[in-house]
Amino acid sequence: MIYVSTRGKAPELSFEETMLTGLARDGGLYVPKSIPKLSFGDIDQLKNNSYEEIALRIIFPFVGKSFSELEIIDIIEKTYSRFDHKSRAPMKKIAENHFLLELFHGPTLAF
Repeated sequence: MIYVSTRGKAPELSFEETMLTGLARDGGLYVPKSIPKLSFGDIDQLKNNSYEEIALRIIFPFVGKSFSELEIIDIIEKTYSRFDHKSRAPMKKIAENHFLLELFHGPTLAF
């Protein structure tokens, strides 16, 4: 995966280089040069997976060869082990056809 600056005047970097660099030299933010696509079939296959399994499927294409799949699994497990809800970010029905995504179950209670 290659990352480019939003301002277009900084060198293209790998995921690892982007992590170590932070902001681009031109003051822009590094973003993926291309976004991996999931087909409807790919998305449909995710419906019975755990939050962690879905996170792996979404995150892994963005890291290139910087981390192995096992390393990403370990990071994901450590990250979500401190959430206080088994669904991690559950959907709460608040009215007919209206749902609220609860983003406050993590350790920072940020939302």
